[in-house]
Amino acid sequence: MRNLLRADLRRMLRWRGFHGAVIAMALLPFVNFFLYSAFGSGFSLQELLFNGVAAIGAYPVYGLVLAILLSLFPGTEFHDGTIHNKLIAGHRRGTVYLSQAITAAAAAVLLQLVYLVVTAAVFLPLVGHGKMTEGFTLDGGTLALLVLEGLLAGVAYAGIYTMVTMLLANRPAAAVVCLVVLVAGAIVSFNIPRMLDEEEFISGRVRVTTADGVTTEYYDSYPNPMYIPMPEGLRTFLSLSVRALPTTQCGEITMWGYSLAQYREYRDDDAKEAKYEEIAVFLEGANRYMPLFPLLSLGTTAVCTGVGLAVFRRKDLQ
Repeated sequence: MRNLLRADLRRMLRWRGFHGAVIAMALLPFVNFFLYSAFGSGFSLQELLFNGVAAIGAYPVYGLVLAILLSLFPGTEFHDGTIHNKLIAGHRRGTVYLSQAITAAAAAVLLQLVYLVVTAAVFLPLVGHGKMTEGFTLDGGTLALLVLEGLLAGVAYAGIYTMVTMLLANRPAAAVVCLVVLVAGAIVSFNIPRMLDEEEFISGRVRVTTADGVTTEYYDSYPNPMYIPMPEGLRTFLSLSVRALPTTQCGEITMWGYSLAQYREYRDDDAKEAKYEEIAVFLEGANRYMPLFPLLSLGTTAVCTGVGLAVFRRKDLQ
C-alpha cells in the first residue's frame, strides 16, 4: 500500500493537469481581489481568505477545479492501462482504490492551501490600503475551525469524485458526471438549507392605513409564508443531510464571513431592516450546524469511500 500510494502521489505531483490546477488556485486570490476592489464598497482580508473556499461568492470554483482534476487523473490511469497493470502486478482492488482516494484527498487539501497561503502572503501587507479596510475580525479559534472545515470539505469533494471516476472507469463520462454532480449539489445547497431554516413566525414592521387615511406602523409577528411544516426530527435530518454536501459547506463558510460583516453593518440601519432579518436567519442556521461540518465531511468521505470500495471490488474492468 505504501509503495503504491507513494507512486500515485508522485504521478499526481508530476502531472501537468495538477500543475494547471495549482496555477488556477494561485491566480484565484488576484481575481477575487480585483472583483472586491472593483465592485465592493469595502472588504476585509478575512472575506478574501475564506472566499477561496467557494470562490467568487457562492459559485463553487474550487469544486469545479477539483471536479476536472479528479475526474481526469484516475480516468487517465484507466485509459493508459495503469489501473489494469497495478492489478496484474498483484495489488488488491481495495488497495488500488484507497491509494487513488488518498491521492485525490491530498491534492484537494494542497490546492486549498495554495489559495490560503497566496492570499495571506500577498494581501496581508495591503490591509488598510484601498478598499481592504481591515484584516481579521474573528478570533483565532474560529479562524482555525473555518480553515479546518474548508480543508475537510475538499476531502469530501475528493471522496465523491473518486467514487464517480473509479466506478465509471471512463474519462469523458466521469468528467461529465462529476460536473453534473457539482451543479446539482450547488443548486440544492443554495435553496434547500434556506427553506429548511425558515422560522414559523417572523416579526417585522406592519403598516396599517385606516379609512381616514391615517397610517400607523408597529412591530408584530405573523406567519411566515416560506415556512414548510414538517416534524422537527425530519427537518433536522434533512438539514444535516444537505449540509453534509461539500457544496453546502463551502458556500456557507464563505457566506458566513461575508454575512457577518453585513450583519454588523445593517444592525442599526432601519432602511435595511429586511436584509438584516434575512441575514440573521442565515447566521442562526449557520451557527447551529457549522461546528458539525468536520464530522459531516468525514461522514460523507467515509460513505462515498465505502460505497466506492464495495462496488469497485465487484466491477468488471475488462
